Amino acid sequence: MATSAEQPERADRLLAAATAAGHQVLAPAPLERQRLAAVHTAEYLDFLENSPAEWAALPGAGPEILANVHPNRHMAHRPRHIVGRAGWHMADTACPVGPGTFAGASASAAAAVDATRAVLAGMRQAYALCRPPGHHAYADMAGGFC
Repeated sequence: MATSAEQPERADRLLAAATAAGHQVLAPAPLERQRLAAVHTAEYLDFLENSPAEWAALPGAGPEILANVHPNRHMAHRPRHIVGRAGWHMADTACPVGPGTFAGASASAAAAVDATRAVLAGMRQAYALCRPPGHHAYADMAGGFC
């Protein structure tokens, strides 16, 4: 099986390149939960934050959530079981969810918000080093990467 190109060391390489080029590197301020809730549904935020523990309690569960079913998004109700909710909130298997996903995604969102604020405040340019990438994120579902 081929290893995914989306690995933590990608961020390390990008950070090293930005630093070597002389760019100022700033850590983002933490993002308040209500800012995340302005973009994502409460059910999705809860899934990202709490489902890894529920998944880990399943017999034979792997270290990350990988959806193997994808309930129809036009169903009358969101599935209750973790396996159904995994497919409900994950468009594909390219973005598994694990114990560090919520913290990582929250930090990524904070970096994007800080970069946006910097440009709106007059900075000519800003780059948000966001891992995991979030441009495939939906309000209530994760999917893919580039």
